[in-house]
Amino acid sequence: MKTKKIIMAIALVFTLTGFVFAGGGAQSGPKAGKKLVIGFNNYLQGHYSLDILENSFKATCAALDIEPYILNDEGKSENSAYNVDNMINAGVDGVVFFGIVDTLFPVVAKKCTDAGIPFVFFDHMPSDETLAQVVSSPYYKGIAATVDYGTGANFGTHALELGLKKAVVITGERGDTTHTARTTGFTETFTKGGGTVLAQAYGPVDLQSALTRSNDTLTAHPDADCIYATNGDVGTSVLEAVAKHPGMNAKVFVTDLDPSVLDGLKNGKVAAGNGAHWVNVDFATALLVNALRGNEIKENGRAPRLVVPVMTLPSNLIGLYDKYWLQQQPFSPDEMRSWVGPNVTVDVFKNTLANYNINTRLDAKVKQGLLSQAELDAARKQ
Repeated sequence: MKTKKIIMAIALVFTLTGFVFAGGGAQSGPKAGKKLVIGFNNYLQGHYSLDILENSFKATCAALDIEPYILNDEGKSENSAYNVDNMINAGVDGVVFFGIVDTLFPVVAKKCTDAGIPFVFFDHMPSDETLAQVVSSPYYKGIAATVDYGTGANFGTHALELGLKKAVVITGERGDTTHTARTTGFTETFTKGGGTVLAQAYGPVDLQSALTRSNDTLTAHPDADCIYATNGDVGTSVLEAVAKHPGMNAKVFVTDLDPSVLDGLKNGKVAAGNGAHWVNVDFATALLVNALRGNEIKENGRAPRLVVPVMTLPSNLIGLYDKYWLQQQPFSPDEMRSWVGPNVTVDVFKNTLANYNINTRLDAKVKQGLLSQAELDAARKQ
């Protein structure tokens, strides 16, 4: 009920502020010779799947010689909008925004447009209807995000290919654009293929709440033969819950390649994992920096909509993933710098994303001299 009230309140703010963006054709000018300061909101610091986005943003800022200005929303969607006000008041040059619910995107777009601050979105892909309300702003510089429906649908297909018939989904808050889309993608795909989704367990993603929800769901549906956890924190809770139901023989699928999920892949407790799409913040930040430095990246005359693929991780490459994604960054500083400059076009981003997978990135590490070909070949043969 509390979440619904928050969403309604944000929607009311949007209604009151209106849908029309001021500013006409005004564009942000180049910021040559000045160290840029870019605002960033972490929805809840202390949660692995959100902190990894912040860490990646910091790495991109370091590569591009940008000063990050980071605020914590403390897990409250109303704080997301307030923190954008705080960024604007602090004098940031641009905003890299993470939206937890659809209604936030136009609110933030209005705030930035009224203040004349260029902005981009990342990670959460708003609905087509919501994005259509935003693209008219001359200060909107694009989005790099994952289509979360497809993320869940991929696991729905995988479950059907394994001959599984009865699933439960342990997910996040109802209305959270990412978790809702992943849940819907899995459910619709699995159901159309002849499977049955016995339950969709929505709720907070903190470990204790998700553990209680997972335990209750597994107790109510002991006949489930597969479980889909829609992010790493939820997946960690699912693994703990499964351990408390020794008679249950369900395959576990998890989106987000958190350390506990990687451990589960190693020991066989996780049947499949996907993720590593948090690099979306790298590309969103690069779009914004291009605009601030005078190179507007366009696609068919509009700010780009970049779809970042979800990477599937085979168990034999877990060790290399840990080293080159978690302990380091999948893209080198030189690679990030190649995304910004007067001759950079949208094709640079699209070509890079089209080739983003575990194998191409590890091959790049070999070329950079960070990984030996012999070590990579040995891992691939396992």
